[in-house]
Amino acid sequence: MTALPETTPEELARLGLDVLPRVMRMVAAAPSEEAEHSLSITQFRILKRLFHGPRLGRELAQSLQITQPTVSAAIDSLVRRGLVERCEAADDRRAIPLRITPAGTRCFETTLQRTLAVLVQLVEQIPPAERRALVQGLTALARALESNSRS
Repeated sequence: MTALPETTPEELARLGLDVLPRVMRMVAAAPSEEAEHSLSITQFRILKRLFHGPRLGRELAQSLQITQPTVSAAIDSLVRRGLVERCEAADDRRAIPLRITPAGTRCFETTLQRTLAVLVQLVEQIPPAERRALVQGLTALARALESNSRS
């Protein structure tokens, strides 16, 4: 593997701003045979959180770092499609926990597998040594994001 030139944080940030949205558009455009499995990136991220357990809308907005109106619109769409349900909280009538439905679980898992297949095809085009460097870089970026979300 040829040594890569040193990159400044600003150059790397600009590259990320160019590449990451393109990856997300590619993921969103992953072909689906079934229209009911079509999800926006926001809807996919909400289902991913709910797949691991019920959440409140405000918790989703905070963890996804998006506005409450954006989360509310996405949730309303998911509820209409039968992928998410609103529940009652025993201890707080004002709180409305959200839970993924069995149909939502199937949709999430199908979308996840389809998305992974698209990304695997993309990653297979990268030589092994560069893949290892990409793993290191993405792992470091994930750690930095996690550290910032705790502050």
